[in-house]
Amino acid sequence: MVDFLQIPGYAPHMKVLITGVSSGIGRALTIQLIEQGHEVWGVARRADMLAELTSTVVSPRLHVAPCDVKDAAHVTAVAAEMRTAGFIPDVVVLNAGVFISDIHGGFHFDAHQESFDINLNGALRWVAEFLPDFLARGAGTFIAVSSTAAFRPSGSASYSGSKAALSMAFRQFAMSFADTGITFSTVHFGPIDTRLWPGRRFFLVPSSGRAAAYVARMFDRPSGSYFFPSITTTLLRLSFFVPDRVFRFFARYLRP
Repeated sequence: MVDFLQIPGYAPHMKVLITGVSSGIGRALTIQLIEQGHEVWGVARRADMLAELTSTVVSPRLHVAPCDVKDAAHVTAVAAEMRTAGFIPDVVVLNAGVFISDIHGGFHFDAHQESFDINLNGALRWVAEFLPDFLARGAGTFIAVSSTAAFRPSGSASYSGSKAALSMAFRQFAMSFADTGITFSTVHFGPIDTRLWPGRRFFLVPSSGRAAAYVARMFDRPSGSYFFPSITTTLLRLSFFVPDRVFRFFARYLRP
């Protein structure tokens, strides 16, 4: 158990909202930010996983709330709870996401709809909630966690489609609000060692902790599209010149 009250010089710096904190990158980022003295409000669907997080990270600067981001009423209720507590975030990290197989023996529209409700709409609802606050004060940062699957098929039509839509939405936000002091950035992750990566765990697949540290470094960067890790995402971008049939041949060696 880590008791951050015992850290000398501990003091908050920023208020950060993170979605999907129950595991993977979101959990790692929460721990790192609390260690650095920031104040975090974390949301996730599973209350038991949130309880495990708060038992591991003991800090008055960590607040959690169960929230199913695909449920508009849940998002509105949690945002209202945050405002009541005086927690208007400086940074919003839209990390919650799912990889659902929707193509096996046909196309499963229900799976497709759930993917979009979580990966796309579950992110944009938070933008709609806090953008007015950011505009009022002329500052704030939104960071969308996307994927290189936004550019190349991933084995799930809805995962790639929802991440592509999220990335494009953030590009539009960055253009539309360029002169407001608000930052809209997207990080496109390649293979990261989390439950969302179904492929082989080879040496080019960094840990969720390293991915989280990269997200934290984006807090003071300008709006834009960012890629991590550099080697695999560079190779992926170079593959844009390769036809899908050729890419499919090589991609099969990355999966079990």
